[in-house]
Amino acid sequence: MRYLKATAQDRSGNGRADMVILQFFERPAGDPDELVHEAVAVDITADGATEILLPGDINFDGYRSAEDKALLKTFSDVFLQLNWFNPGETWRRYLTMRVARWSGGGVPNMLKLSFHQCCTSQGRRVLMHSVVGYDGDNDGIVESITHSGPKRDCSGDHRDSDATKALCDAFLAFGWHTSARFKTV
Repeated sequence: MRYLKATAQDRSGNGRADMVILQFFERPAGDPDELVHEAVAVDITADGATEILLPGDINFDGYRSAEDKALLKTFSDVFLQLNWFNPGETWRRYLTMRVARWSGGGVPNMLKLSFHQCCTSQGRRVLMHSVVGYDGDNDGIVESITHSGPKRDCSGDHRDSDATKALCDAFLAFGWHTSARFKTV
């Protein structure tokens, strides 16, 4: 299974997220999670738009290109809109995204977004909210969103359906999902 862990941080201390870190993980059957790739985007002006982009080969096509930067910028700018971030350099809040279901043709048609927060000194993570995005016609664009999971009182605009749909579309554009023969549920 492959999944993305997205973390935003307010490193400047102005109450707005200014750094987004994307970590691409793979979990081979029976093995621990492996960090395969990391990308970073920085919003120096704290205006919700990232200016410094360090994507590497974020679409895993074997090349570092302008397309990689565009994909990172699209995802990071939308993720900043959700207002799900950490003060300073902490890692307590994060979002994970993965393909939850495949169409008969092997195309991802359901994505699961899980908003987590570490709430104890031992680092125990708590699922704060879940969102599921559906691509009903398998065109790589999410048409609908449902909110599920716990109804916890937490700050963040993760219930914004338009931003969540855009985030799902950006995730699909990375191509970071497992082939249908390794279906995840």
